[in-house]
Amino acid sequence: MAIFFIGLMEVITVDELLKDLKEAGVHSIKGDSEIILEIFQDERISPNKVDYLINRLLTLDESRIKKVKLECTQGTLDKLMLTRGKMKVIGERVIFKKSFAKCEIEKVPHYEVWPLLNKSSVIFLSEVMNLTYEQTEKFLKSMETELPEQADKMFTVYTVNSEPAGAVFPHLEPDRDQEGRMFWIGIHPDFKGKGHGKNLHLIGLHRLQYDFKAEKYLGATRADNAAMRKIMEANGCTQDSNSVMSLVYSFSGCCKKTQLERSEQ
Repeated sequence: MAIFFIGLMEVITVDELLKDLKEAGVHSIKGDSEIILEIFQDERISPNKVDYLINRLLTLDESRIKKVKLECTQGTLDKLMLTRGKMKVIGERVIFKKSFAKCEIEKVPHYEVWPLLNKSSVIFLSEVMNLTYEQTEKFLKSMETELPEQADKMFTVYTVNSEPAGAVFPHLEPDRDQEGRMFWIGIHPDFKGKGHGKNLHLIGLHRLQYDFKAEKYLGATRADNAAMRKIMEANGCTQDSNSVMSLVYSFSGCCKKTQLERSEQ
């Protein structure tokens, strides 16, 4: 099945492989130490070529990259024989989408945009994420690396009675034709269980439409996260018919999932 790739085994860099994957219909997100691959539209890929390229990526001797993640439908995964043999399935996520109409989300609860790496910003987010100051700072710096032109305007804080209640990080996904996403979203423990999640997500949608000029929104959450699914449905998002499988390959041999990743919790 891979005969037509003979002769392509010359030395190749990560960036060159990601470029080839993009041309083959695979969206990629490169961070400080990990790469995320997405295949949401099965009909646009050549399974044999994609399988080969992902396998090349997983066999590169690139010390800086510690982990590769893949999200694709089960139908696609069934065709990626090399990939599914090397990567570990860690869960299933559902996709929600929304198209923005003119003047759709004009009025939202009060929010503020905070400096990305300001000490008070890091402290607050560490409380929301339940991480140490150092872990939270690492998360923000990784986000800045992935989205250098947008990071400074992403840290959005929802306030309730002048108190910070949650944070959301809206952005335009690179190379995705004005597609808006939320890098991370979460409510502070002191405000959980009070119905604030819907407002926080709505603020993210509002900023995507008006501040980032997104034309559409794509959100993903774990299949078993009923609360987040309910929030997206309440804010007018429609669940996609196909869920996606989440897989991971770790060069260090550890496949444990952490909170330091893109995620709609």
